[in-house]
Amino acid sequence: MHAISKKGSLARSALWGVALCFWFAFNVWAADIRDDEFSERSAEGTADAVSSARSTDSWVLSENLSLVETKMQFRVDNTVRVLRNDRLPQAEREVSFESSTVFYDNLVFDFVGDNGEIVVFSFNEKKFALIDPIRRMRTELGLDEIERFLSRVKPILREKNDKFVNFMIDPSFEISKKEDELFFQSKFIDYHISTRGFENQQIADAYFQFTDALGKLNVYMNPGAVTPLARIEANKRLKESVSFPETIVTDVYPNGKTIFNKTVHIVNESTLARRLSERDRNRVNRTIHFFAQFPMVNFQTYFEKTAER
Repeated sequence: MHAISKKGSLARSALWGVALCFWFAFNVWAADIRDDEFSERSAEGTADAVSSARSTDSWVLSENLSLVETKMQFRVDNTVRVLRNDRLPQAEREVSFESSTVFYDNLVFDFVGDNGEIVVFSFNEKKFALIDPIRRMRTELGLDEIERFLSRVKPILREKNDKFVNFMIDPSFEISKKEDELFFQSKFIDYHISTRGFENQQIADAYFQFTDALGKLNVYMNPGAVTPLARIEANKRLKESVSFPETIVTDVYPNGKTIFNKTVHIVNESTLARRLSERDRNRVNRTIHFFAQFPMVNFQTYFEKTAER
């Protein structure tokens, strides 16, 4: 379920399938809008902190965690396979990766590998912490800042008159259902989702609140990655039926459904574990240590440094 940073445009969005960047030019100028907003805040004296981020003392992770097992502690494991039907070499056409997302009371910890970037989301603070264990730094990003960016960029996108992008920002599907399967069909993207019910509404609410926030983060981190906006729309139907998506098969048609389709085929398989393992708790404790020890940098610095190879 991971966010996508500049250094990994295809790898790392497991719960989301993948946030695909099809339009390089759009990605560049939309990123300019985001960076311009950051520059404006810097000019106002906020260069040393992410917008809406407060001092480290105001968000101490360990104070938000229960030491005993609660009903709001669970894990979602994700495996994603991406197959691109294009002219890339065979070895590059298929990408696969895994992630684990630990819901721990009022916080969510999203992990890829043992040393990959860690994303933490606070339901109470309504913001993200991005932690880079390799470069030993972290940053914070408020959900309100992300949503401001989306509200600015969407009207500009509509003026570009690109049919694919316009669909992604205002998606509309023909929806059908067969037992526990949902089918979302459109000219540019199809979803075939196999579901099962959540154990309770509280877990479902936490899951969808986080996945929607993560989808917006993916667009903010890579403004050309507009496909998460379509997934947010599909999530609305899943919320209504209180359904957990065990398997999501996504077919993306960047040029629309034509005789000579260029497609991206994505298979996302997820499992929900109702109890946390010792490894989960150890990873959470390790993240708390990182949060306390690593210096916080502003988002622009973090973004530029994580883009370095």
